[in-house]
Amino acid sequence: MLQQILSFIFMICLTFSSLFGMPVRGYESKQLFADAGFENGFVVMSQETADGAGVSLGEFTYGGVESPSWMIAQWNSGPCLWQERAESDVYTLTDGKTKTVMYNPIEKSISMRLNAANIYNGEPASFDAWPHLLLEQSPLCDYSSLSEKDKAFYSCDADRMVLDLNIRMTDFVDTTNSEGVNAVQYLAYFYLKDEEKHRFIWFGVDLFDNRGYNDTSWANDKASGNMIYCLSTKDTYGKKYKSLFRNGRPYISQDWVNVHIDLKPHILKVFEKANKENLYGEKIYPEDFFVGGTNIGFEIHGNYDCTVEIKGFALTAYNKK
Repeated sequence: MLQQILSFIFMICLTFSSLFGMPVRGYESKQLFADAGFENGFVVMSQETADGAGVSLGEFTYGGVESPSWMIAQWNSGPCLWQERAESDVYTLTDGKTKTVMYNPIEKSISMRLNAANIYNGEPASFDAWPHLLLEQSPLCDYSSLSEKDKAFYSCDADRMVLDLNIRMTDFVDTTNSEGVNAVQYLAYFYLKDEEKHRFIWFGVDLFDNRGYNDTSWANDKASGNMIYCLSTKDTYGKKYKSLFRNGRPYISQDWVNVHIDLKPHILKVFEKANKENLYGEKIYPEDFFVGGTNIGFEIHGNYDCTVEIKGFALTAYNKK
């Protein structure tokens, strides 16, 4: 209870400070992502892997002076976004059929469209074809070479870990085939890593699910063998009616919806659950894990055509001075 009260007070102070561009008194902070405005473009990854790692196909840039920090991952999603890219403007990358990634230089936002209906070609959706379109940044840093002070910001033991982003859904076309699996998910994941024993936990934030509001979940990901913890819709947005799912349907709008949440109390719950279940055969502690990567985007099993736009996707760690 004390942790929740302190977190609430901190978030009020943080929100006020953010509005007026002031630092949070008594804390030092560090932005954990590079290029939160997506200004330097992306490295486009293949749908195949080599030795368990994605293969880089090329760089989609639009005038940035630095090398891209972000990747576009397109697992199991039909035509290749790079090899089958269609001619377009300098800010738009598309295969012309299933996937489009478009940068808005004024908003410094990224619009992501995944037309999964064209992947299934009229057939029922199934787990055999699990389309993804993700923006990924991993690793966030060379953790082992950081100073102890910098390590403390990436550590799951940081005092606060605040997620900020603005999001809107600009288009959503319902199913064209009611059979099979029909689910649209737009999620943010953070990679909680154990440097010493190389353990890995997916830490998720539910941003949209066309089936309705999600509760907090804790389960094994059969695809990777790792555990997943995902925040509920209410945790993400504060109140369900402010989410991208309202009145029983996807919320289509040009208005931005803000997500502003301290993840630290939820990260602590991950360790509580893992230790309660004796998941690793020994206790694990936040100070042994760090945030080593992130992705945000679609995981869809279904005949849908959906467009989501984001900007200011940032994770900021705070530690007391």
